[in-house]
This record gives sequence, C-alpha cells and structure tokens, in this order.
Amino acid sequence: MFDIIDLSQQLTNKSLSYPGTVPAWISHRRDLPYDKATLSRFSDFDPHGGTHMDAPLHFALHGIDIGSVPLRLYPVRVVSVDTPCIEMDDVPTDCAACAVLFSTGWERHAGTPGYYEAFPYLTNAAARCLVERKAGLVGLDTPSVDGTTVEDPPYPAHVALCSAGIPIVEGLIHLQRLLPLQGEIMFAAFPLNLGGIEASPVRAVALVPRS
Repeated sequence: MFDIIDLSQQLTNKSLSYPGTVPAWISHRRDLPYDKATLSRFSDFDPHGGTHMDAPLHFALHGIDIGSVPLRLYPVRVVSVDTPCIEMDDVPTDCAACAVLFSTGWERHAGTPGYYEAFPYLTNAAARCLVERKAGLVGLDTPSVDGTTVEDPPYPAHVALCSAGIPIVEGLIHLQRLLPLQGEIMFAAFPLNLGGIEASPVRAVALVPRS
C-alpha cells in the first residue's frame, strides 16, 4: 500500500507561464440552456504552464512528442540543493533509470512573478552528468532546467537532456516533504496524450510505502 503525495501546482485562469508575463491559459465559461450545467473552453493554452513535462521533441527535432512519452513509475532520488546552481556534484551516482528530483526550495515562490526570476537551474555539466549516468527522468521545483541568462549555445540543459531522450518535469512542489522519507519512493507524472507537441501539464505524484 502507498500514500500519495501530490507534487503538482494547481492551474487556474490566473496561473502564469514562462517567462512570468503570460497566462498559462485563458478559460471561458459557456452558458447552456440547462441551468445546472457548466461548460468551459480554453484559449491561448500554453502547455508549459504550472507543473509540466517537456518531451524530448522540445529541444530535439527528431525526439518523441509528449503523447509518445512512456507512462512509467520511476524509483526516486531526491536531492536537496541550496545553491544558485545545480552542479555536477549534486547528481547522484546511482540514478540509472530513476527520477532524479532536485529540491531547491524555490517552490515557495510558485504563483508569483518572482518565481520566474533568478531561480536555481542545472549547469551544463550537471545535465551532461545526468545523461552519462542514464537518469530516467529529471525534475525540479523551478520553472526551467535552464537559467534566465542567455548562454552560448542557448538552453544547454534542455538540449543535453532532450537529445538523450530524457523527459523533464518542471514546476514541481512539495519536494521537501520527500527528503526525510525512507523506503522505495516511486514517482509518476502523466501528461495528456497530445500528439505532435512538445509539452503538457502533468499531475505529478510520489508514491510512498506505508510503514
């Protein structure tokens, strides 16, 4: 038996998307001739809003789209980071086929414009180390694995992970609740089955064995 910890931000029509100046979506309520029903429509939908998954297609033109990302349960490696960057030394040595989740504490800014400013991110060396150690998935509690400073070449962490076929989950919350837990924690993040696009909101959860 497992307890479930929800690691997902709630998306509303007030939620922002990267870079913090655009809405994740705009919702419209439709009036129906039946007074006990509600019907909504979305417009300007950004699949990178809130807690979301980037498929390899995001930065690898021949990578799989979000609808083709396999649905898996991953063993978890949770890493606490309290520095501006996630470095190579922060990458677990035993992370092959695991979800490596970086808890930086940045989730405290979720839902504010400041969430998208000067957040912790993966260095190029850390991203390449995750590839070399064959991580199954990479997640973190910030809006992006790459920082806000333009690098040359740009978006090195996205490029490294996507080119290796590693899904990325950005915008996680409650990762700090996982740090003191013992046992074999599992992670799941299921995107919408959308064909031909590179990302989707997810309901990300940790499955924690009951003692």
